[in-house]
Amino acid sequence: MTERERLLEKIRKVQALANRGADGEKQSAAALLDRLMTQYGIDEAEIAEECLEKCFFRYKTPYERKLLVQVIYTVTGKIPFKCVGSYSGRARKQVGIDCTAAERLEIEFSYEFYKAALEEEMERFYSAFLMKNDIFPPASKKAEEIPAAEISRSEAFKLQALMAGMGDHTRRPVLGSGVGP
Repeated sequence: MTERERLLEKIRKVQALANRGADGEKQSAAALLDRLMTQYGIDEAEIAEECLEKCFFRYKTPYERKLLVQVIYTVTGKIPFKCVGSYSGRARKQVGIDCTAAERLEIEFSYEFYKAALEEEMERFYSAFLMKNDIFPPASKKAEEIPAAEISRSEAFKLQALMAGMGDHTRRPVLGSGVGP
């Protein structure tokens, strides 16, 4: 951190005290703030600027990484960088970006929100995929009964729409066909 950044940080603290302090404290802080701004030639715009800091965000799966990168891009307009371990040289499951504290909070909140939504949609997609491809035991096999979960009418329509948009995937039976090579 440069000397100017340290000075700005101190002035921001004095400004916060001038805005939120108690009676005499507030007046003293306001007077000190005016004096410091004049002495160092600092204006309100410069105080309002937040300094950038290097922040790292963790993810677990490739889809979470894609989502996190998109959220960071949406909030900052910049593409994050990979994090590589200094001792191993291997990529870690986190990405970094230079951002303000407010942007960091927005990234964290948005990522958690959209990650939960993505997990819900992936569950729906998985169910539709199983149904579309009929990945269940044949009627001839005695299978354990799985308790059926009740779904709402709107959920059934969502599953149906997902299934309609999926391609048919069939596999040839490998064993038991009786046909030689």
